[in-house]
Amino acid sequence: MGKNAEYVATMETQLKKWDADVDALTAKGEKASAQAGAAYHAQIKALRASREAAQKTFQELRVATDAAGAQMQVGMEAAWKTMQKALEKVSSDLRS
Repeated sequence: MGKNAEYVATMETQLKKWDADVDALTAKGEKASAQAGAAYHAQIKALRASREAAQKTFQELRVATDAAGAQMQVGMEAAWKTMQKALEKVSSDLRS
């Protein structure tokens, strides 16, 4: 397995985890009060947009050669950090 293939497998696992996290947060948001729920739904929408951007970068990385994949990993890392920060913020806001 090439280096790019290993990275793709790792990122695929991470995307599946994010999907589960977003679903769990969505379920918690359904239980929030009407006012808090509206703000929460806006955050979930932004979170899903970040996840879609990460998915798009992931799909490009998946078909890249090892050489091109190494360069694309930088973009995937940026998408990963954005998604992780968004998840942390929504989780933190829900606990407040």
